Amino acid sequence: MDAVIRPLRETDRPAAGRLLDETVGAGFWRFTDGAGALSFVALTDAHVAGVVLACLEPGDDPDVRTAMSGSASAPASGDERVLHVRQLAVAPAARRAGLASRLLARAETEALTRGARAAFAFGWLPFGRPEPDAVPFYGAAGYEARPDIADFYAEDSVATGALCPYCGAPPCHCAARPFVKLLAPG
Repeated sequence: MDAVIRPLRETDRPAAGRLLDETVGAGFWRFTDGAGALSFVALTDAHVAGVVLACLEPGDDPDVRTAMSGSASAPASGDERVLHVRQLAVAPAARRAGLASRLLARAETEALTRGARAAFAFGWLPFGRPEPDAVPFYGAAGYEARPDIADFYAEDSVATGALCPYCGAPPCHCAARPFVKLLAPG
């Protein structure tokens, strides 16, 4: 599939937001802004066909510590930056064409240029349903799976009122599987 990968722009946000709502669920994502933001879109025929929301987190961030606990990729100090792949979504009609891989690679490459040596993501494990495509995707992209975290989204879903696409009204009972990757030798 012929697509252009470029940084997410303000004008992309409505279409990217709809895609994320449909894929992840309203309230379970937010755009990342500021100096650490590393978000990109895949455009096909000038339409948003995919989006990755990512950012650089300090090594002592709670999400970094949770995902990378016991991993050889864990940062040695809070001063180190780690790529957090917050959300990755591709429109159903554009799937299986390599867009997710290209979006992830773009975020990883940019994170490396900004000094990150590791990356992590939380794979969503829908409560009572089979594992989604994201689970084997991260493994194929070189990420190491860490132990699952039960009810990972429950607290945030209650706090924000987010409707899980699998559980419905809060609390969300879905688990998360952390995935970590060494981007560059430490």
